Formats: sequence, structure tokens, C-alpha cells
Amino acid sequence: MHKYLKHILIYSLILIYSCTDEAKVNEETSLAPTTETPQADENKKYNAIINGFNKAIQILRERIKEHESRKAIVNDLDYYKNRITNYDQFISWIEKNPDKKKELDEAWTEAYNLLEQRRAENAPEKTLNEYINDAIDCKENPSCQDTNKYGTQDNQINFFFGYNSHEIFSSSNNIFVSLKKIDISALKDNF
Repeated sequence: MHKYLKHILIYSLILIYSCTDEAKVNEETSLAPTTETPQADENKKYNAIINGFNKAIQILRERIKEHESRKAIVNDLDYYKNRITNYDQFISWIEKNPDKKKELDEAWTEAYNLLEQRRAENAPEKTLNEYINDAIDCKENPSCQDTNKYGTQDNQINFFFGYNSHEIFSSSNNIFVSLKKIDISALKDNF
């Protein structure tokens, strides 16, 4: 009987010791200064604008699928395929060049701020990505009546991404230069 009591006592002491030891370790680590890296917000503007271009390219892909399944006729099939290929190459290239990605993030500040302002005024319950996607979907859907949410005369959000995506015709570096000088006049003037 004494043998078991000794074992229980030893195991209890080990358990208590290890519990208090862990608490001390956690206290020591929590006292150390932490450095937080703002990776989520680092490319916030880039991610929001690229989301709109991704949505525009997704619509081109859907048009090609409809053409191939004979649901619709697409006159400029090669043009669409070329834009999609160049865009995909650009996205691969920009992901491998974080310094260029950061440049675009900085260059797109004004466009991002205007889009965010429009979203806050017209759809405060939505995120910016949802607002952009809804604007592009609204343009593609003839029964959508929310066009005033996206501009005063027409759907300026869709026009902004459609107009600027026409720059996607050449090498990744040329696309980068074109997108760095993104035209935001549709967002400024007609909203």
C-alpha cells in the first residue's frame, strides 16, 4: 500500500511541477515584446482592385464556355482568349515580384479610396470585394436595376474595370506599366 502511495505522491508532484513550470514559461514569453507584421493589410488596395480584374476575366471565361457549349456566339473568341492568357501570365509574374506588387498597391491608392468611398455611400453593409463583384454582375444581368448604386449615369464600376482591362494585351511588364497608370476618370467624373 505504501508503494502505491509513494507513486501517487511522486506523480502528483510531477504534475503540479509541470503545470507551474508551463505557467512560468508562458509568463516569460508574454513579457517579451511582440512585433506584429501587417501582412493582411499590406496589399489591401492591390487585393481589392485585382479582385475586380479577376471578376472581369472570369466573365470572359464564362463567355468562352458558353460559346464552346453552343449556348452563345462570341465574335471575338481569340481576342478573349488572348486577354485571359495574358492576364494569367501577368498574375503569375506579379506574384513572383512582390516589389512590383507593392508598387501597384501604392499606385492604386486613389482608385481604392474612390471605390471605398462609393461603397460606403451606396452599400455600407457590403465589403469592397462584394460591392465590386455585385457591380460587375449587375452589368452582366439585364434584369439588374441597381445601376445607381454603381454610378449616376451607368455602371461606372464595371466600366472602370472593363476599360482598364483592355490594357492586357502584351508582356507582363507592359501590363504592369499600364496598370500602374490606371485610369480612374470614370470613378471621379460620372459618379
